[in-house]
Amino acid sequence: MDHKAITLDVKADGEGRIEGYGSVFNVTDLGGDVVEAGAFRESLAKRMPKMLWQHDMGEPIGVWDDAVEDAKGLLLKGRLATTTTRGRDAYELAKMGALTGLSIGYRVTDYEMDGNNRRIKACDLYETSMVTMPINELARLTSVKGEPSIGDVERALRGIGFSRTEAKAMASGAWKRRDDVLREAGVTVPEDDQREVDELKALLTETLSKMERQSV
Repeated sequence: MDHKAITLDVKADGEGRIEGYGSVFNVTDLGGDVVEAGAFRESLAKRMPKMLWQHDMGEPIGVWDDAVEDAKGLLLKGRLATTTTRGRDAYELAKMGALTGLSIGYRVTDYEMDGNNRRIKACDLYETSMVTMPINELARLTSVKGEPSIGDVERALRGIGFSRTEAKAMASGAWKRRDDVLREAGVTVPEDDQREVDELKALLTETLSKMERQSV
């Protein structure tokens, strides 16, 4: 069985629910593979992948409740078993940024070569693990509890072509000035109105997501 990890955007809440992309279509990973849209369709019709710790079949850490293909890739939604030792470890490590990747375990059933790259057209998906070191920088946990961070901004800027140094400087400057920018745009953020704050966070998250999709 092959394993493949790619950068993703995963959200986790206080009840152990997580969601994110286990695979992004039409992105060449470090192994030279490209997953095409539709590659998981037949497999998902037969079974739901297992949720494992570091591809260890003896270490389930929760369940995937939903797995679908959308325009971007393989979107997974599930629940970590936070009352178990390993599930709780996975959640706590994800929150602090120590465990940041997802990786799929699969068997290729149909592919074609495109130069030196293998384009995967169909595969059997057996499991999706939380892992420490993803093979592709596009498959990393970027937010916990759904809140965007300065790291989200930096990654989004790098995704659309800025260098690491440029993205870091721009993200840092933007984060420091975000309140001033909002005021200049005529947007008021009252400290006692959590609903409006949440709406602004959702808008920022949506904007970052659009930027990432444009880079894929």
